Amino acid sequence: MVYIDAVHYETDLHGCEVLSKLKWTNTLTEQAIEVCSKQAMIDFINKNPNCTKTKYYKPYIGWVEGEDVRVVDNSYLRTDSNNTKADNLGNLPRF
Repeated sequence: MVYIDAVHYETDLHGCEVLSKLKWTNTLTEQAIEVCSKQAMIDFINKNPNCTKTKYYKPYIGWVEGEDVRVVDNSYLRTDSNNTKADNLGNLPRF
């Protein structure tokens, strides 16, 4: 399983914030240190469906597994079940 626990946004040419990078790990109980581009994660999920989730750190509890991450229109990463053409990875912290 691959877990995403942080995201990085950049400003595009139109002044909009867009998801550009993610921090990920294969371990639920440790903070992610690996960084990849959004496109690299899209490519990974397309080749390995149903094996990527978000995770969150909760004080006094530790790391908690989040939602499944899926690809929409080969361009967006989402945790919800709709097909809106925009990124949505819950409320992951930014780095």
